[in-house]
Amino acid sequence: MIYMMISIILILYSGINYYISIWFWKNLYSMIPFFNSEMYFSFFFIIFIISLVGVIWNRHIPRFLQDGIYLIASYWLAVILYFAIFIGMIECFFILGKTLQFIPSDIKLNANVLFYIALIVLFTVIIIILYGTINAKNAIITPYNIDLPKKAGKISKLQIALLSDIHLGNLMDKRIDKLIDKINSIQPDIVLIAGDIIDSNRDMINYDFSKMQSNFKKIKSKYGIYACLGNHDYDHKGDSSNRINNFKKVGVNILRDSYVKIDDSFYVIGREDISYERISGIRRKKLSETVNEISGELPIIVLDHQPNNLNEPVSEGIDLQLSGHTHKGQFFPFNLITKRVFKIDYGYLKMDKFQIIVSCGTRTWGPPIRIGSKCEIVNINVTFK
Repeated sequence: MIYMMISIILILYSGINYYISIWFWKNLYSMIPFFNSEMYFSFFFIIFIISLVGVIWNRHIPRFLQDGIYLIASYWLAVILYFAIFIGMIECFFILGKTLQFIPSDIKLNANVLFYIALIVLFTVIIIILYGTINAKNAIITPYNIDLPKKAGKISKLQIALLSDIHLGNLMDKRIDKLIDKINSIQPDIVLIAGDIIDSNRDMINYDFSKMQSNFKKIKSKYGIYACLGNHDYDHKGDSSNRINNFKKVGVNILRDSYVKIDDSFYVIGREDISYERISGIRRKKLSETVNEISGELPIIVLDHQPNNLNEPVSEGIDLQLSGHTHKGQFFPFNLITKRVFKIDYGYLKMDKFQIIVSCGTRTWGPPIRIGSKCEIVNINVTFK
């Protein structure tokens, strides 16, 4: 079944690339004197092949080529998406115009008109991609003030720096210093990471964790760094033991269906990602199993990468859940999809006494662009009873 789905996606993707290449040649590039069809279609075909290799077979190519090919492939997926949207809208407009006869008869769709339409599409997509790239480079700090109606031992306030979807990898490492400076500017009591610490299996094959160590050691917090795992943190068999050992070396404490008591004042539970059971075949604990191990009435904060099945933390009396995963769609039109898939795909929600904050992510995945969302570090100022 999965191979059939992959085949359908590949056929569809290939067809879209082919149609777009024909459309631009017919309406734009064939009108430019120094372009010839052999050069144009050869270039388009090479980029198409690179996009397939970068996404599907990247781990099998020489290491020194992987980052560049992956970057080209990621950008090309976004470019093709927006080309398809604009060209699809234009074609539908013309088809409906002819069918319903709402396009004035004196407007002639000659080669010159189509040339300028194609030129507008090309430059519009270039501007969108450039804007998305610039927009994704700098993370903002998003503040929340949360009241938890429970006593928390000897503390009355807690300053949390929440990260999610950092997607650390060789491409991301170049911008990590600015990120850490912003984390430290919050002066957090505790740093919590809601999964997807690393980018992919591709980046982790030869990833130098000493880079991560030198960076994460600069993070300053009273209680340290705690994290749950996200779907990208597992290998293809669901194993994360080697990565967890490396995370520990850099000061990141991974909670896997387990909890920690902080300063005799509150609990942090970290859950396995919901994808863990599908990948590994090992059952993810029910939240109730972990909660039953906790005694007392101290506040409970849950880290769960994906904001699914929110009735479960509500029924278990969880005070605050912190999640990520959705990226708030990262760029249009995927934000429309995440809004329909998740009860909350971004921001704050209160259900009875239960509260949840979903971050749109500290960095990006795939195309390093954001349109309609920002990379963020979430600053949560918690006040206890």
